[in-house]
Amino acid sequence: MSTWNYRVMKKLNEQGEYEFGIYEVYYDDNGKVISYTMDSLTPVRSSAEGLEEEFETMKRAFKEEVLTYE
Repeated sequence: MSTWNYRVMKKLNEQGEYEFGIYEVYYDDNGKVISYTMDSLTPVRSSAEGLEEEFETMKRAFKEEVLTYE
């Protein structure tokens, strides 16, 4: 059963510079990254409270190592 979480990732842009964003990252049963979303995320929720909760979940990504988008 795979799991996922939010992670900060750095991705090269057309100018050869890194841009940082928050992505959904998916892992296999051994904790190895197996995939991630194509684009960084912009959360949208049906209430301000829901959006705040989502941001709190996303903030946990800053406690993890930054991954490189390949």
